[in-house]
Amino acid sequence: MCGSEARESSAVSRRTLFAAAAGLAVTPMMLGTPANAAAQPGAGAGAGADLILHNGHVVTAALHGRTAQAIAIRGGRVEAAGTSNQILRLGGRHTRTVDLKGRAVLPGLIDSHLHQFTSALDRPNVSLLEARSIADVVAAIGTRVAASTSGAWVQARSGWHESLLAEGRLPARAELDPVSPENPVFIPRGGHVATVNSRALELAGITRDTPDPTGGVIVRDASGEPTGVLLERARSLVTPFLPAPPSADQQRQQLRDQMAEHNALGITGVTEPGLDPSQIEIYTRLWHDGEMTTRAHLLWRIAALADVDAAVAAFKPRTGDDMLRFDGLKYLSDGGVEGGFLRDPYQLVPGEQTSPDYHGVQLLPPGGKDELTEMYLRAARHGFQVQTHVVGDAAMDFIVDVLATVHRDTSLTHLRWVLMHLFLPSGPNLAHMRKMGLLASVQDHPVLLGANQVKWWGAERGSRAVPIRDILDAGLVAGGGTDAPVVPPSPLWSLGWMVTRETLKGDVLGPEQAITAREALHLYTLGSAQTQFAEHTLGTLDPGKLADLVVLDANPLTADPGSIKDLAVQMTVVGGRVVHEA
Repeated sequence: MCGSEARESSAVSRRTLFAAAAGLAVTPMMLGTPANAAAQPGAGAGAGADLILHNGHVVTAALHGRTAQAIAIRGGRVEAAGTSNQILRLGGRHTRTVDLKGRAVLPGLIDSHLHQFTSALDRPNVSLLEARSIADVVAAIGTRVAASTSGAWVQARSGWHESLLAEGRLPARAELDPVSPENPVFIPRGGHVATVNSRALELAGITRDTPDPTGGVIVRDASGEPTGVLLERARSLVTPFLPAPPSADQQRQQLRDQMAEHNALGITGVTEPGLDPSQIEIYTRLWHDGEMTTRAHLLWRIAALADVDAAVAAFKPRTGDDMLRFDGLKYLSDGGVEGGFLRDPYQLVPGEQTSPDYHGVQLLPPGGKDELTEMYLRAARHGFQVQTHVVGDAAMDFIVDVLATVHRDTSLTHLRWVLMHLFLPSGPNLAHMRKMGLLASVQDHPVLLGANQVKWWGAERGSRAVPIRDILDAGLVAGGGTDAPVVPPSPLWSLGWMVTRETLKGDVLGPEQAITAREALHLYTLGSAQTQFAEHTLGTLDPGKLADLVVLDANPLTADPGSIKDLAVQMTVVGGRVVHEA
């Protein structure tokens, strides 16, 4: 079903499918009209445009260089773009008119891989992004412990990195224990690594005799004792003991707050890469009540064939409306920088990676390659999009081979399957992707993870990671993003990194893989829209398209590349509604 067909489907059908996907009982309330559909601006003939922005630099399409001085919005959509004189004539008695005073207007920024829900749940936890030493980390944890009851868990946010610390490593349990003798501590870093204190290890039953779980590593010291650092699926030994999520009402509020934070960064839409039914339910209720301020393209997380069958039974692909859509499935094939599945062994990292034959972790369903192939086949035969996390070069080889088998059975060309992250793709990998019609989503992981790429993989692999120049030159459609909260959610940081390849530490990794500002903005607008089947309604500011836009204090297409990350967001508009204004 194309986007226009989905919009034309009945409200009852959409709500019924949303309810099924979320495991909800369908209630009369849910069958009503969502609140945000009831009051569109611009009602009444002759009322004129709802909003006019003029006297600025309006980038209507990033890649093709189309620009204007002004833009008019009416009924939630772009009415026209042109000179200020032309557009001001479209105003009426109730039109809000804003003089941009030379500021830039861009199409709304769409993050094609942002864990918005996880970011929302992360909000109450301890922020470590400003820490610059292990002492800073310990002090921040100690402050939270002092404000907590004895025995209560203390957790940190995942969006930080040990490369920013003077010591360049994760804190060990021996360093955390003095400030948290009774409180278990869980410090995630991104989605693949964590460090914990002794009390957390004790609660999880992790000792020197605990074997490494499949797909994970318990880092140990020279005497064989766990240091507290847990890689990949070793984290899952601790996570069952963490506190239960907050109530549904609290989660809704945190998600609303997170959307507002993203709006303030210029984000108008996201792809949610992997949710469970309870999280989908939270989104569904926010959507029904008209409380969403970022558009969301939801993917159901799968790890086994039963998950695919559950998704197939629950909803049809591309079901929903322009604000919230269920569009497919997400599969995780390997780990992150410390666990990506590599052809050649990792570097030795004293105290963290001590095996000369470590190749990372490959994540497979219980039935191995055969089950994964069947998972993909069933998804393809039912018309679902599947997005696959793939980091290492060996993981790329494996997934591309499996997808080739699927493609011979059911063409993937029009299903827009996406390979996510693409740290180390080869030229043949990219050529096979294009032949099968696969898309890419790329993020600015090296902003925070660059130092570990070099430390764990070596300079050559670490520097060429996320080769966006090669990806675009191979003719692939790609979306831009951040993978927040693994790295900060700022699209301007991501855009700046694409152009400069500069990390937060000031290193430049793989400058030959830099792209132009125009290409970067295209990835974050029309490119991301294409990964969501939304290019006919989003991604450019053409008349008739949904009025999603962001106003910046300067134009990133003409600004010094090094300054892009520091540009300020003045206004964000979603569907003609101002959702952020500085």
